[in-house]
Amino acid sequence: MKSFSQLNIKRDTFKSARPPLQKMAAKAARKDKTMKSVIRKDEAAVSPVIATILMVAITVVLAAVLYVMVSGLITPVGGNKPLITFSAVSQDGNATMIVAGASQSVAAANYRLNLQVGTVTGSAIAMPTTGGNSVNVVVSGTTYRIYWTDIGGELTVNAGDNFRVTGNGIRLPAATAFTFHLLWSDGSAIQTTTWTTS
Repeated sequence: MKSFSQLNIKRDTFKSARPPLQKMAAKAARKDKTMKSVIRKDEAAVSPVIATILMVAITVVLAAVLYVMVSGLITPVGGNKPLITFSAVSQDGNATMIVAGASQSVAAANYRLNLQVGTVTGSAIAMPTTGGNSVNVVVSGTTYRIYWTDIGGELTVNAGDNFRVTGNGIRLPAATAFTFHLLWSDGSAIQTTTWTTS
């Protein structure tokens, strides 16, 4: 094998070339000069006052969006409307619906009641605020009474409470379809139950 000195290499090859580090430094210097020529001061740029106003406006918009998102998580749509379920309707000439479950205890003043007889619906009315009292719902000229029995006496609708629908001092008419509506204070439905008298 030939030694390095015996190879046919021009000795001037290595002498004429600059070391790689110097090449990179020269290239970087050229880039700096070109960047300096790109960055220039002209009056077409955004002024600091406008930039500040834009930043404040963006911050306000983001804060408003965040507030809306967080307030929607804290107060659900519908204003804490509970979920209520009824057990089957029991009939003895009148109808009784027992509250099988309530997702939360809410004061009776937040509820409204309504009754549908056949295809005609009465006008929603505020629920009695104390247990044992009744409200009158008029449907097609006939008065019906809806009683609320507050089993626990805490003045909130809870599991075990019941609603009783009767005629005005008489039994409900036979062979008639009824629908009881438990509504939220804004009129939106919470629960309905339907039965037909025998």
